[in-house]
Amino acid sequence: MSGLMVHLLLARRIRPEGSVMFFLGSIAPDAVAAWKEKDITHFRNVLDRNRALADLAIQTPPSDDFAEGILLHLYTDWRWDILARDEFIKIAGDDWFIRYRKEISLTDSYAFHHDKWLQDIWERMLSVNVSEYGPIPGATAVELKKFIEGYYKWNVENETGPSAAFPPEFINNFIDKTAEEYIQWRTKKYDIAEANDDR
Repeated sequence: MSGLMVHLLLARRIRPEGSVMFFLGSIAPDAVAAWKEKDITHFRNVLDRNRALADLAIQTPPSDDFAEGILLHLYTDWRWDILARDEFIKIAGDDWFIRYRKEISLTDSYAFHHDKWLQDIWERMLSVNVSEYGPIPGATAVELKKFIEGYYKWNVENETGPSAAFPPEFINNFIDKTAEEYIQWRTKKYDIAEANDDR
């Protein structure tokens, strides 16, 4: 999975004037604490992850900003796992996980302290009452709230340099590529859903 700042930056690229609920949805799936449970909610445990995401896209109402954000999150992690995580594992070898998590933390901290918009959107997300959250597969609204609070606190208190494994140039290229792919992919799923509704 990518860092939460990557999720937010990609969400902003998709919807520059998106609602706070869209941005909340774009990080919500990572409120799932247990790693094995997260593999399930992120469809890493299925043989055809693309198909699972396509099915979810068809079921996601375009008017539900929170659900749309969740869909974008899951799509982003699918692409990130292929383009970034799996390549990192090839280089890092068996002890990849701890090193990988450190690089993701560096990526997030660096982005947070170099983009005022990220700080502002975190504060906006923190102001949303848990009663306004939509359903979160594998997590509760309270868990998401605590997750957001804890992640914000860590980033405020920790300022780092950029990640060597995933430097800003890599992140920017990933966001550009994935945003373009997602828009095309999502448009196709809208068309399929509309065709099914017309039957």
